[in-house]
Amino acid sequence: MPSAPPGPKSISKELIKSAILDNDFMKNLDIGQIREIVDCMHPVENPKDSTIIKEGDVGSLVYVMEEGKVQVTKDGQLLTHMGPGKVFGELAILYNCTRTASVKGE
Repeated sequence: MPSAPPGPKSISKELIKSAILDNDFMKNLDIGQIREIVDCMHPVENPKDSTIIKEGDVGSLVYVMEEGKVQVTKDGQLLTHMGPGKVFGELAILYNCTRTASVKGE
């Protein structure tokens, strides 16, 4: 019997929830708000070396990294590297401001 073609890749809701609870800016949201965020997230793949967030742009998405690494820069200066289980892009959403840093895949 033939198997069904693979569906779209899905990210673990537990990974998203855990990443949110580990984030200094999002961990104090109430459980209902966290559930709403988790429920509307969907997978997005970004090629290696692609710019995911550009400093100064208007932001409307928050990201939870499932795999890979990114580098975070501000004014061209490296701030940090992040790996799986981390949230980024939340400041523009939470504070209705432009992106405070750039994030690029590694």
